[in-house]
Amino acid sequence: MNTWLATHPWLYPALLHLHRACVTASIVLFVARGLGVTALQTWPMQARWRWLSVAIDVPLLTAGVGLWMLLAYHPLQQTWLGVKLVLLVFYIVLGSFALKRGRTRVQRLLFFAAALAVVLLMVGIALARHPAGWWA
Repeated sequence: MNTWLATHPWLYPALLHLHRACVTASIVLFVARGLGVTALQTWPMQARWRWLSVAIDVPLLTAGVGLWMLLAYHPLQQTWLGVKLVLLVFYIVLGSFALKRGRTRVQRLLFFAAALAVVLLMVGIALARHPAGWWA
């Protein structure tokens, strides 16, 4: 057992709750911004909303890495974690195209839908702790 986990038993639930809260906030903000962009609104790309996204995602990733280290997980041994990390890269790229890099409204909408599908798959994988996610 990890010595940090043994000497600080409160650390795991605290990091887990922080991670889950940040995941929820990040997804809600992405959905709101994505809907705004597809509705041809300008507010989703204003600096304050982009910075809010960063302000949510930094503690999200920090808590995720903290959990990873605390539990001594290895993404090649816990395949669900490896799959989730690969999907995270796809989600970031798809989200970037959905919000700003897609050239047309249709492209942005398709990238937005794909990013939502990927993030929902990631949530299913995390909850099931299985690479098949919702289908496990």
